[in-house]
Amino acid sequence: MSRSKRARAKERKLAGARSIPQSSSTVARSDSSRLAPARRRAFVVKVGLLVAAGVSVGVSAALARVTYAGHVKHPVRSLAIPPPLYRVVRQNLLQAGILAPATAPPDATTSTS
Repeated sequence: MSRSKRARAKERKLAGARSIPQSSSTVARSDSSRLAPARRRAFVVKVGLLVAAGVSVGVSAALARVTYAGHVKHPVRSLAIPPPLYRVVRQNLLQAGILAPATAPPDATTSTS
């Protein structure tokens, strides 16, 4: 922006400020009193949204901690057969005449030269 344009803009601004009638200040006050309830409602809505966002983040963090599958929620139990069941199976095998588990066939071997 050139200096002359800037100077003209400044003159227009000063001329506009001088030509404002006194009644506009009363209009400004009535506008501010009319807008005060709207500003108050807007502030309440903003605070409410902020609180709702904080609560939702907290609840989601708590739910993520409870339902996350990566940590143990109960003591670890061994995957072995319970001893009473093991005794029953062994007794049944002995009664059936099976004394030992079947052996695997011998591994294939190559002949030596």
